[in-house]
Amino acid sequence: MDELPAGMRVAVQCARCGGWLVAAESVAARLGPVCARHSRVDARRAATEIPLFDLPKEVN
Repeated sequence: MDELPAGMRVAVQCARCGGWLVAAESVAARLGPVCARHSRVDARRAATEIPLFDLPKEVN
């Protein structure tokens, strides 16, 4: 089905927060703009974060 009936539009739920998305870009990404920004920040933080107690294994 390529076209929707008049007055209808596609809506999906955000994969991160569950909010309803209707903007074409957000529907395609399944992620709203605010949640996309938070996801990018979380990914950057995870890539640069150094664990506090990441100790090397002892060699006997």
